[in-house]
Formats: sequence, structure tokens, C-alpha cells
Amino acid sequence: MRGEPSAPDPFDPSPDNAEPFDWRHYLHVILERWWLVSLALLLGAILSVFLISREKTLYGARSVLFIEQQREQVLSERVQSVRDEEIRSIDMINTIVETLNSFPMAERVARRLELGADPAFLKAVDEEPDGQTTMDAAKAAGFLPDLVKASYREMTRLIDVVAKTADPQLSTRLANGYADEYLRMLFEQSTEATKAASQFLVEEAARLAEKMRVAEEGVQSFRERERAASLETMLTEAQTGIDQSTMEIQQTEAFLRQLDNDLSAVSGSGGDTQLLLRLPSVANDPRIAQLNAQIVALERELEEMSRRYRDGHPAHTGTKTRLEVLRGDLSRSALTVVGQLETRRAQIEAQLVQSRAKRADLEKRLLEITGKSVEYNKLSRNLEADRALYDSVLGRLKEVDVTSGLTDQSISIQERAMGAGPVPSQTLKFILLGVLGGLATGVAAALGLNYLDPSLRTIDQVEQRVGLGVVAAIPFVKKLPPTGGAGVNLPVVGDRRSLVAEAFRTMRATLAMISGRDKNRVFLITSAIPGEGKTFNSSNFAASLAQQGFRTLLIDADLRKPSIGRLIFGENIKPGLSEVLLGTVPFAKAVVPTKIENLSVLPAGGIAPNPSELLSQPSCGELIRALRDQYDRVVIDSSPVLAVRDPLLLAKWADTCCLIVRAGHSPAKASMQAARLIADAGTPAAGVVINSIRQGSGSYYAYAYRTYGTYGSKGVYGEKAVYDQKAVPVDPSA
Repeated sequence: MRGEPSAPDPFDPSPDNAEPFDWRHYLHVILERWWLVSLALLLGAILSVFLISREKTLYGARSVLFIEQQREQVLSERVQSVRDEEIRSIDMINTIVETLNSFPMAERVARRLELGADPAFLKAVDEEPDGQTTMDAAKAAGFLPDLVKASYREMTRLIDVVAKTADPQLSTRLANGYADEYLRMLFEQSTEATKAASQFLVEEAARLAEKMRVAEEGVQSFRERERAASLETMLTEAQTGIDQSTMEIQQTEAFLRQLDNDLSAVSGSGGDTQLLLRLPSVANDPRIAQLNAQIVALERELEEMSRRYRDGHPAHTGTKTRLEVLRGDLSRSALTVVGQLETRRAQIEAQLVQSRAKRADLEKRLLEITGKSVEYNKLSRNLEADRALYDSVLGRLKEVDVTSGLTDQSISIQERAMGAGPVPSQTLKFILLGVLGGLATGVAAALGLNYLDPSLRTIDQVEQRVGLGVVAAIPFVKKLPPTGGAGVNLPVVGDRRSLVAEAFRTMRATLAMISGRDKNRVFLITSAIPGEGKTFNSSNFAASLAQQGFRTLLIDADLRKPSIGRLIFGENIKPGLSEVLLGTVPFAKAVVPTKIENLSVLPAGGIAPNPSELLSQPSCGELIRALRDQYDRVVIDSSPVLAVRDPLLLAKWADTCCLIVRAGHSPAKASMQAARLIADAGTPAAGVVINSIRQGSGSYYAYAYRTYGTYGSKGVYGEKAVYDQKAVPVDPSA
């Protein structure tokens, strides 16, 4: 259970920081400060009584405003929606309510109704002007927000204006006055808005007309300067010429590629006439095409004669002769055409160069026209935009002129206040306000004080802040009966079935399981600061070890402020540890047996002038080693760690160390510092004993001890003892 103390990390995702909400902890915090909650409830009750005593009989009057959703369309839908769209959202409705509740509206009503000179109003607000019979309108308006409230009815289009005063007639006047004044304000705003809009539109129309005139003059000037009456036609013609030139160039390039292919075929033909005739450049020649047509016709004629005449017939022979002549002419013509291909190729290349030059000229012309069209289009667009905006402004000006004569409002009075009735009493409200408000204030104050409390109060806080496990939780002790004689007053001896005794037995069992029973024989009990109960805990822990049958020695090593002797024997007995360490008294004469079986005490003895030097000398360690062999268990009650460094000198001779923390008293930082010092001293840290913990204030320990009182009420340690002596107080913080 040894470990370095550390503060909890709020960003650590470990299960320790992800525990569920423990409502019992907060309930205990509230119950612990019950007096604060009770005081807050008392103050809340006093406040309720005060408010009830000040309550007057009020009379309420109500006028209702209706927000219209649809109205008769006078012009077009666009004109109709000028005011409808303004009230279709809940934001606009809330704006109307806030306007009704605003100070400017109250000031308008105060001026309209002349409330500053109204005796009923002055009486209602309990205001007596100094030597005057009237009140300033602004001052009178300051009272109206408390008398008149406007509110919106959910899921409706109704706004209630409710006035509550001690005078029923005044309430009626105020409710109706607010409704009338709001409608009057809307009419004034509408009239002012219409005038402002008309003036703005007239000025805007004049400005746009001048701008449009300048734009028209710019367009006309461009046409005259560029002589471009029809710029669109010029662009179309230039683009058409470019397209035609491009098509011609593509056709010429295709024909040129075909000639190159045919010339390559001619060079590899070897003079084969039939191969030359199949070349497209040769076959497409007009002469070759004509001879081919004649040959085909004679071949058909010869075929027809072969069916009618035999070979050798004069007609057949003549036709055959003409056919041979034509074929010879075809071969000669093919050779002639092939010889002319190079010449044709040169002509086509020259034609291609001319076509490309022509297209370049056309593209240059198109760029010139396009550059002019950019400027022209810009001027034209500006002109069209100015013309459209001018027409729109003229249309809006006509609409404003027409709608300025409309008197229908988007808000109307649905119901006027016809009278005022008594307002229900607020007694129950004041009572609930006082009780609930006082309870909430008390609970908040209790939780706030708990949050600001720097002390450790619960087992969970001790384990998280100090960084050590809790060995035992000792319940809070008020009184115990004296037992054993000789002034012995220990809960472990006085009432063995008590929660306190069971807590020390738990401490004994827990420490016995740490590192084995035989290894932990010398226990050092200390605390961070004085008053945390280390002497009380060490004495009862030693008594519990003795009850288990161990020969136990309790040493009072607090040489500066000894208290073991007073707690067990009623006085500080001498000689003791001081004399033993000084060498003036042997140990056998300093040790004192008690009425508790197996328990002996080595008191502190006289006040030593140099306690630190005595505890740091080698003889102190030799004494503790000798006692470790002589007794089964040795319990050392030391000084507070942060007060003096005596416990750190004894720590190296102890097998284990326990840090006492008093619930609700020990500061967290002090306990953390003490735990660090003990760990640095090299002593195995067994853990923390939390002292004076109240039931319900920490985890499962307190629950177990609370239920133990019922579970072990009979027969566990014998029948309950009857004490004749009067109970005496025990100081568990000693």
C-alpha cells in the first residue's frame, strides 16, 4: 500500500475520476451543516412574512392586441407582403412585447394620460411630490413597468396588456392607454417611413435617370467613333470566313497527304500499270476516269457480242481491237498522270500556304472586332442595368404613393379593458418563495462552504489527495465509560462491541495483512499537525494488539508534548524514554505495566532539552531493536511530522508507519506533505488512519461500522456490560 502521494488529475480517464455521482456524500454535507440550512429557512420565512404583510389588494385590467395574419389584397401580392412579412416570425412578436414593456413606451403613455398630475396614480405609487402637485413624466414612467406588463399568449396571435394597481379605474385606464398608444406609435412610424421612402425614391430616380443618360451617350459615341452600326454582323461575317478557311485548309492538307502516299507507292511499283491505276491520285484524274469508263463500256459490248458471234467475226474482232487500243491509251495516260504528280503536289502546297495566310488575316480581323465588342458590350450592359434599376425605382415609387393612403394596421385591438377585478392573493407564492428560496440558499451555502473547506473530510478525499490507502476509519467519539481502573479510558477496553473498538480491530487486521504478520512488529504512529488524534489512535491500537494476545509495548516518543501517561494513567509518569536515552535509568525501571493484559507503556518521562539529539543517537536504534526482540509488538507514538522532524528520525527503526488524519480538521496540503516526508524517510507506508469520521461521510467504511452496531448487538463479545460509573469525556484528538 506504499505509494507516492499525488493530487488527482482531472484529465485522467482512469476509473478513479469516472466514479458515478454520489448523492449520499452531498446529503451528508448538507446534514452536517444543518444549522446553516435552518438559518436560511428561518430567514426565508421572515422574508415571506414581510412580503405578506406588505401585500395590498390589487385590481387588474386587461386589454388584448391581435396580430393580423391575412388582410384584403388591395394591389398585387408584392405590395400586400410589405407589412405581412414583418409579423410572421416569433422574433417580431417578442419584439412587440419588449416594445410594450420598454421605458420609451411607458414615457409616451405617461405623457398621453398625464399621469404626473393624476392623484389616483400618485396615490397608487405612494409618491408625494416635494411641495408640488405634479410629477415629471419621465419619473412617472419609471413606475409603470411595475404596474403594467405585456405578455404573449403561446400558440396564438394575441398579446395581453395587464395593468395591476390598487385603483380599478386607474388599472383600466393604463391597460387601454398602452394599447391605444402602441397603435398610435405604429401609425406615426408608418407615416414617417412612407415619407422617408418617397423622398428617397424620388432622389434615387433622378440620380438613375442622369446616370442612364450618360450611359446612352457613351454607347452612341462608341458607334460613331468605330463606325460600327452593326457590330454583331461584322463579328458573324469574320467568324464565318474563318470557318470556311479552316475547312479549305483541312481538305488541302488531306489531299496533300494522299499525294505523298501515292508518290511513295509509285516509287515502289516498278512501273506496274495496274498498280498505278489503283492509286487514288491517278484513278481520280479526269482522263483516266474517262478511259476507264470507255473500257468498261467496250468490255460489256464485247461480252454481249461473244454471246451472239463466234471468234473471228468481223464485228467481234473490231470491238476487241478497239478495246486493246483503249487499254494502251490508259497505260500511257497513267504514266503521264504519274509524271505530273510532283507538279500537282507543288501547286497544292502553294495553295495551302495561301489558305493559311488568308485565315490568319481573318483571325486578326476578328480580334480587332472582338476588342471593340468588349468595350461596346460593357457600355451596353451598364445601360441595360441602369435602365432596369430606373424602371424598378419608378415602380416602387408608384407603390409607395398608393400604399400611403392605406390605413389598415397589422395590429389591432382585439379586446378593450372594460373594468378591473381583484387580483388573487400572492400569499402562497410568498410562502413558497421564502421556503424554497431559503432551502436553496442554505443548501447552496452548505455546498459552497464544503467546496471551500481545505480539510480532508471523507475517505475518498484522503485516498485521492494523499495518495495512500485508508487502513481504517475511526468513528467520531463523544463519551465512553471509564474501565480498567488506574485512569484507563480507552474505547477498545471500555466497550468492545462499539463501533470505535471494531474500527481499531479493523486497523489491527489490515496492518497484520501488510507484508505478513511476523515482519511488521514495530509501528510508528504520527500525524501532519497537532490535534489530529495520534495519541488516541496509538493507545487504542496498542490495546487491540494486546487483546489479541501479543505482548505489546506502547512508547510515548513525543518528548516535547507527551500525552500517553495522562491518557492511560491520568498523569505524566517519570522516569521514561528521556531518562533511558540519557542513560540515567535502565529500561526495566522505566517501563510501566497497565491493567490491560499484555500491554506495557514506556512513557516519555521528563521534558528533554534536546529531543532531536536523543532520538538521532545510535542508542535509540539499539533500544528499538532490543524491544523488537523482547516484545511481540511495539507501537511508537511520535510527534507531528510538520511540527518537528522527530518522526523522520524514528522512521528508519520502524517496520511500518501510519499517518493519522482527522476528518474535517487536517488540511489536505499538510497531509500530502507529511506523506511525502514519510515516504522520503524510507519507511514502508502502510496507509492512513482517518480519525473522528462521522457516519455516512466516507465510502463503505462508515456504512460497515454503522450497520455493525445492529449486526453485533448480541453475543459477539459477551453481554453488554452495565457501568455504574458516570461517563467521562474522552478527547479523541489527543
